Amino acid sequence: MATGAGNDGNKYEWQSWPPDSLEGMPPKRRRLAGWALFWFILLGSVVGYGLEGLGVTEPWRSLLVAAIMAAIFVPLIRAAVLEARQLRAEGADLPSIQVTRKVLIVTGALAAVTWIVYAVGAIQGEPGSLVLPIACTVWLVFLVRRWRTGP
Repeated sequence: MATGAGNDGNKYEWQSWPPDSLEGMPPKRRRLAGWALFWFILLGSVVGYGLEGLGVTEPWRSLLVAAIMAAIFVPLIRAAVLEARQLRAEGADLPSIQVTRKVLIVTGALAAVTWIVYAVGAIQGEPGSLVLPIACTVWLVFLVRRWRTGP
């Protein structure tokens, strides 16, 4: 973690920035956000087209892309969580995601819609990618766990 002379008496320089900006995130959380953008924009397309070129059929192609994504993101998420725990133990104020019933309902509806769209495509013989429904479901599980544990 980069310690430095932050403005307004903050211990870390990144605390001087607005918390909803990339500069206002702790370093490992910022790295996670950057890799997320990189993955979904570039790597998802490249790996998907590469597997398509190799003749991998759609359900397996999506599962392989999801497995590669997990291999990239699990260590990044773990590092970001450990960093957040360390910073909270030091007394740093980290804004967290506010989980309300409305957020859970909207996220659940979004996950359901993505699964329905995938199911309709599979019934018609042209299944789409499983990455988005799986990602929405994982996000919903994360939010439900966060909501149950409380603030």
